[in-house]
Amino acid sequence: MLLLRWNPDCHFWSSTLPLDEVFKDIQLSDCDRIIGMKIFCSCDGLFLIGIWFEPYVVQPSILVIWNPSTKESIAIPHSKCPLQMDDDDDGYYDGPDDVGSAYGFAYDSINDDYKVFRIDMYAGYEILSLKNGSWRIMDETSAVGTANWMLAGWECLAFVHGAFHWIGILSRKFCIVSFNISYEMFGEIQLPEILCSQIHIESVVDVDVGVSLLGGMLGVYYKNDKAFDLWLMKNYSAKDSWMKLFTISSIGVYSIIPKYMFSNYKVLLCFCFDGETKRYVYRTISGGPSGRIWPLDYVDDGAATIEWDDFVYTESLISPKLGH
Repeated sequence: MLLLRWNPDCHFWSSTLPLDEVFKDIQLSDCDRIIGMKIFCSCDGLFLIGIWFEPYVVQPSILVIWNPSTKESIAIPHSKCPLQMDDDDDGYYDGPDDVGSAYGFAYDSINDDYKVFRIDMYAGYEILSLKNGSWRIMDETSAVGTANWMLAGWECLAFVHGAFHWIGILSRKFCIVSFNISYEMFGEIQLPEILCSQIHIESVVDVDVGVSLLGGMLGVYYKNDKAFDLWLMKNYSAKDSWMKLFTISSIGVYSIIPKYMFSNYKVLLCFCFDGETKRYVYRTISGGPSGRIWPLDYVDDGAATIEWDDFVYTESLISPKLGH
């Protein structure tokens, strides 16, 4: 797992599971003036990272793709469609938790290319090919009727079966919206009926509801004041294949995000108890199709407590400098 805790020296920590055994300190080069940083997403051992050199700006000063194993990095060009603010919006923000963009980073197996996909909640969609190094604004013809206002910005989009996925509204109903990066087509996947009935217009993505990649399958989760439910889609795009993996108590918890699923259906969960301090507790929960309430002792000596961003990844020697 890669853990981020930035400071003026721009340090990263990387560790293998279990999470409390941090064994390596990695330093990213050419970042002497950093005042903020965000890991957006990862793919094949490569990480998409936003870096801020100036305060009170919504978009990062640069976007970097970095391989922590080889320490190679490359800055990618600025987006073609910056955020479009409302007339009464001064454009200021207080940090990486305010309105920004949602990002996805994945390998396009059809075109043998790595691509960055960006959702701007105000201006639309665009995609960048790592081979040619340029952004292209997307034709939204196939996205007619899609609403992304549930996204707050800074979400990492789950990549399954060649497409990015996120919670949205299509044809006036809550669903999982998908975007295939090879054919550049938008699609829709129905949520479990019981879950769809629980989501409401005030639900917050990555706090109350969200989508994750778990064991190569599409996962969706929902949290209210009492319980957290995790569902898996065993057969992609087959609405009848949703399986509830488990339910746990969520009393006193701000957010719960699934990070990784092992082969025995044990899931690594990230708990945040306070939306302000952003301190996270990690522990694994055994899953299964029974759907029963699992007891959870939050004061657990076996849990790992970590601050800032985190991503489970497999080390690779892939260079981020494709086409350069």
